[in-house]
Amino acid sequence: MTAQEDKTPLITDSWEVSSRIYRDPAIFDQEMTHIFGRTWVYVAHETEVPSGGDYKTAHIGTQPVIVSRSSDDDTISVMFNRCRHRGSAVCQQAFGNSNFFRCAYHGWTYKSDGSLVGVPFDDGYGENFDKTQLGLVHVARVGNYRGFIFASLADDVPELEDALGHSRTYLDFLADLGDDGIEISADAHKLVFEGNWKLQIENTIDPYHFSFTHQSWLDILKERNGGKSSPWVKNVRTNESWRGIDLENGHAVHEFGELGAQENAHEIAIGELIPFNLNIFPSLAFVGAHLRLVVPRDVNTTWVYLYPIFPKGADEETRSRILRDHEIFYGSAGFGSTDDIEVGFDRVTRGFQASATPADWTLMARGLDREETDPKTGLRVGRSSDEVPQRAYLRRWLELMEANDDDN
Repeated sequence: MTAQEDKTPLITDSWEVSSRIYRDPAIFDQEMTHIFGRTWVYVAHETEVPSGGDYKTAHIGTQPVIVSRSSDDDTISVMFNRCRHRGSAVCQQAFGNSNFFRCAYHGWTYKSDGSLVGVPFDDGYGENFDKTQLGLVHVARVGNYRGFIFASLADDVPELEDALGHSRTYLDFLADLGDDGIEISADAHKLVFEGNWKLQIENTIDPYHFSFTHQSWLDILKERNGGKSSPWVKNVRTNESWRGIDLENGHAVHEFGELGAQENAHEIAIGELIPFNLNIFPSLAFVGAHLRLVVPRDVNTTWVYLYPIFPKGADEETRSRILRDHEIFYGSAGFGSTDDIEVGFDRVTRGFQASATPADWTLMARGLDREETDPKTGLRVGRSSDEVPQRAYLRRWLELMEANDDDN
């Protein structure tokens, strides 16, 4: 599909994928420029910064930012977490509330909207020193869709709703889980693994791995159920309403039954699983009953934040139940995340060290010959265990990498 300077394709027409895209530092650097630097990237939910002065630190790719709600006019800004004087990170905490950000290095002080209001001994800068020109630098664009806040480092991105495209149907479902909406109000637990960020994206919408990687969990469920096996494996193989869908623009979903057949949306959230796994390109996902944010740190280091989703205003009993259910499988001592890190990330990363041709390829062709087009939506659809979602994000990944290479 594309050729590099050495004429070796990164992805072939038969969907062989070079493992260079997971282990080459030069490709990682290009991703930070061509993908995270030129798309909408999720940074926060509005309920994480509900009041004036509330803030959260986040990342757009490897770029550190502050998501802050102004104490003056309630607007939400996304600003680079870097003092305009000597470059120190201004905000150190993951979240909090403050009307001002004060750099600990030389005391430069900024309001919650980023404007510079305090410079110690400012007479040393001469008569032409203008504080109004030295506020924290804002990112190019900020957008809010149903409470989900996205930011872009580039001006010339499509409008947020257009970029989200078909994924909005599923974001709407999520936003309506509670009678009054949802809230992300329990902070997050963070997973760190030594491997490329795309491994987590691929894993998020991959029912094919579940009955193998998570066999110990299925054995526990079988024991608890009087020796009766979980219907998961059978559903993955035979249930036609379980399907993977390419939502275009790199987004993808795996539906556990047709979305329109679900009961009242808000009832599902009360301790139950969301009836789909959703990826929003490039780094946001929804799994089980949590929001998953993937943060690339370098080519071989990834942070993953897992935020439980609550109906807004949920009582403590409901919140506790959702948290406990979440922790059993996705918690740091749970059954699911630990399996994925060991088998899906650590072992894959070790395997990528066997990079001699022709070993240096992964195969993303499962279900390619039986992939169909939904006559109602025109979207690519595959069976539950097919790699339609993985091809969806890689197709967009390649498009952006190629298009932006042509621009340079």
